[in-house]
Amino acid sequence: MPESIKNKRTRRRTVVEREGAKLVDQYFDHVGEGYLRHAPHPDMDKVANWRPKIWSLNTLNPWYGGLMGVHRRRSGVGKDKIVWLEMGSVANPTLLLLHGFAAAKEHWLPLMPFLAGHFRLLIPDLPGWGESGFNAERHYGLEEQTERLAHWLAELGASRVNVVGNSMGGAIAGLLTARHPEIISSLVLMDALGLPGERHTDFVDDLLMGKNRLVPRDPAGVLRLTDVVFYNRALAASAAFFSATELIHRRDVNAFLFGEMVSRRPDYHKSTFEDIKTPVLVMWGEEDEVLHPSCAYTFARLIKRAEMHMIPGVGHLPMIESPYVCANSIKEFVHRHL
Repeated sequence: MPESIKNKRTRRRTVVEREGAKLVDQYFDHVGEGYLRHAPHPDMDKVANWRPKIWSLNTLNPWYGGLMGVHRRRSGVGKDKIVWLEMGSVANPTLLLLHGFAAAKEHWLPLMPFLAGHFRLLIPDLPGWGESGFNAERHYGLEEQTERLAHWLAELGASRVNVVGNSMGGAIAGLLTARHPEIISSLVLMDALGLPGERHTDFVDDLLMGKNRLVPRDPAGVLRLTDVVFYNRALAASAAFFSATELIHRRDVNAFLFGEMVSRRPDYHKSTFEDIKTPVLVMWGEEDEVLHPSCAYTFARLIKRAEMHMIPGVGHLPMIESPYVCANSIKEFVHRHL
């Protein structure tokens, strides 16, 4: 056997046997395949014919922009349209904020008053979400989303970026850092998807039976969603009121996007979380009922330069439930590693 082929096979076995790679595959194999086996298939006619409409959070754009100097931008990246909020001088360090599943760029608005003046903020709607483009013929797995963001950042000329990702956005942020370390200065994984903990939540138990509280189809389902992502019940009720129309309107598209996320799982033969060498802050709400807080310890154990910040009395969305604490932790961590 030629030596080059032997080396390739040795490298392939080494990658497959890495602990982080096995955990990534195990996580998506267990939860993703369990969900796909039991969940109903999305109605692809409804998905293909779906069209976005103006929803309540979009009305905050002009108000917030006038108050704080936030600018709404849009551009085409290949076949994708990306819409984002931008704020701050290009002379400041760049901070990229990535939202999670069933969310949008507006979910980061509570942090912005506390980050203003410290960073150039880039806050996109991930492709398929919010005001960014959706196309039923495109793929929206974590790999595809990661590469779209890398191309978008290249087009913006953002050569060095600090990235914060929540939930699904955390998985994308982690993969972006692992795959493109040359452009990432620091990473904050906030209640991030991607690795299993020692325990899992009732939400994950439901997923294994094909039930997904992140894809509500009626007002009662929206209340169940907000109850699972927020620890603060008053905030959960308020969020349900403002988001119900949009979430119900997107139900078929969101079911499709969830299937894309769990079926098109990350390529663990490439660099993954344990290969990250940049400084990482693992931030987690101690009351997270979506991704169990024990997941935070898996990330911290596998990533060499990781440190942790557990936030008491907070659920899956720390940037909304505790924006001041969250922003201060991000500022201190990022500035320390510039």
